[in-house]
Amino acid sequence: MAVFLFNPALISAQHRRDPRLLIEGGFGVNLSYFDVGGGTPGPSFQGGASFDLHPNLRLGASVSFHRTRGRDRGTLNEDRNYAYSSNLKEVGIRASYCYKPPYRSQYPVLRRFEPRAYAGLGILQIQDIKNSPLTGRTLKDRPPDIAPVFSLGAGLAFRLNKDLSLAMEGGTNLTTSDYLEGFGSGQFSTSKDLFHSLIVKLSYRVESFE
Repeated sequence: MAVFLFNPALISAQHRRDPRLLIEGGFGVNLSYFDVGGGTPGPSFQGGASFDLHPNLRLGASVSFHRTRGRDRGTLNEDRNYAYSSNLKEVGIRASYCYKPPYRSQYPVLRRFEPRAYAGLGILQIQDIKNSPLTGRTLKDRPPDIAPVFSLGAGLAFRLNKDLSLAMEGGTNLTTSDYLEGFGSGQFSTSKDLFHSLIVKLSYRVESFE
């Protein structure tokens, strides 16, 4: 009895660990820069989960859907009169650096903001390309249905409460393919296809089971 009464190290409660698993989901817009059209907005959706490896380092996986579209009208290739609409499904992994403001801050509301930067690697699946001038292609000329994609971006999150946060992230997605819309302009194409994305999403921290 004396040991338990006079040794606080034995009777002190274990500190509650912060939850580390985050479930995220949201929507936004993408801006595609392909060989047909260019700079045409389309809807994007994203969902995923991430894990805090360190107070400032986060690793996660995501699934995204991008509806891209564009047309030659109003561009330098208006006489070609091409138009396209394609679906891009993306599966990838992402590493993020999240800056945590000092807990003791002169302005408490600033502790709710979390600037972040990320880099990711994924695979795009190209589906449902709809473009009448391109439907007559032979199987030999058909572009690949998948393409690697590299993502770089930054964002800002605002903590609504202990477990819920609202974030906005914008980034550039660089691919290794020149056929995301089903068309490549050959010698006139100086770079691979890319698109930008802006996503608003909600993050929920799940209680750790440890």
